[in-house]
Amino acid sequence: METEKTKIALYAKRTFGEKFNATFDFIKENWKQLLKYTLYLLLPVSLIQALSLNGLMSAARGMSAMVSNTAAFAGASAMIPFFSYYGLFLIVALVGTALLMSLVYAMLRTYNEREERLQGVTLGMLRPMLLHNVKRTFFVLLFGMFLMIVLSLLFGVVSVAIPASALPYVVFLFILVLFAVVLPLGLWIPAYLLEDLTLIGSLKKALRIGFATWGGIFAIVFVMGIISGILQGVTMIPWYIGTIVKYVLGASSGEGMGDVSMGYSFLLYLLAVVQALGAYFAMIFVLVGLGYQYGHASEKIDSVMVDSDISNFDKL
Repeated sequence: METEKTKIALYAKRTFGEKFNATFDFIKENWKQLLKYTLYLLLPVSLIQALSLNGLMSAARGMSAMVSNTAAFAGASAMIPFFSYYGLFLIVALVGTALLMSLVYAMLRTYNEREERLQGVTLGMLRPMLLHNVKRTFFVLLFGMFLMIVLSLLFGVVSVAIPASALPYVVFLFILVLFAVVLPLGLWIPAYLLEDLTLIGSLKKALRIGFATWGGIFAIVFVMGIISGILQGVTMIPWYIGTIVKYVLGASSGEGMGDVSMGYSFLLYLLAVVQALGAYFAMIFVLVGLGYQYGHASEKIDSVMVDSDISNFDKL
């Protein structure tokens, strides 16, 4: 009889290798539910995202042709569908990312809080926490966009006020500071979704423990980002090749891209759906890795499990 593997604790001090193993162990243990629930939630999003992506590529091609061959006003009119598809693509991608984050951290938190882990857990059982996470995730994303706008405006004011000769140094310093701050902010959503903290409280905690474990965040994001990029590339290549072939066929026929067969266009649409789903599945590695990085940082800086054991000592 096979011995059951030890439950993967969320709050535990870990080396980089141990965090890497914890991430893969969690995904390997729960891959069926991760695959099924992600497909259930993200397939409708991917269907719309594929339409917007293919439309964006066609609009970009058409805009490029009109700008180079016709008058300026024709090129300007061709920009309308381009920016329409681009805006739709960004909105759908934002919704998909929020849903995926909400799902992954709902599963990670449920796994950590239940003795039975995720055994017997259905999507219906996760729905209350999932809806709770979706709302919180959008708050973080919108607040994060607001902060980026404020920083951009601040940078614009500073760049106008300083001499032109000093501008390259200011740009370099701004990028350096932004890079240093963005990495700790990677723990913001895990802090907000894995614990019952306020929006500002989770931001403060993410910055506090994030700066203290900056190197660990960089390592886990870098390595998991490479793995995610490889997996995403594998699912993107068929769509990318198909799109190039479509351009070549349209150019060689001299009749434009609109005359490519409906069957081929539908195939390209299906490949775009696979590409979108592949991107979301690949993102799971980064999200779970950041979850265990957050647990490591919380335990290292705040000793979460030690405090919990002390508070529950009288129940032992």
